Amino acid sequence: MNYQKVILVGNVTKDAKRQTSKKGDVHFTTFSLAVSSGKDSTTYFPIVAFEKLGEIAAKYIAKGSQALVEGRFHLSDKGRVSVIADKIQFGARPSPIKPVEKVE
Repeated sequence: MNYQKVILVGNVTKDAKRQTSKKGDVHFTTFSLAVSSGKDSTTYFPIVAFEKLGEIAAKYIAKGSQALVEGRFHLSDKGRVSVIADKIQFGARPSPIKPVEKVE
C-alpha cells in the first residue's frame, strides 16, 4: 500500500498565477508558500492547483495572505519538488495600505 499526504500552513510569497498546459487542455494555478519551522528556518514550497481548485486559488490567493494546503508531493522530470494541492483553506489576507490623511 502506498499513501502520501502533506499538510502545510504558511504565508503566500507570490500572487497566484493562472496557466494553461502547452497542449492547452489542462488549466492550473501556481503560487509559492513559505512555511516556518523555527526561529531561523523557512522552507518555500511551490504549490500547483488544478481545474476548479486552481480557479478558486487564482481568485483568492494573494502575496502576503495565509493558506493551509493539503496535498501530495510531486517530483518533476527535472528533479524539482512541488506540492499538488487537493484542498486549500484561505487564511487572513493582507489588508490594503490606507493613505494617511494630511492634517493641517
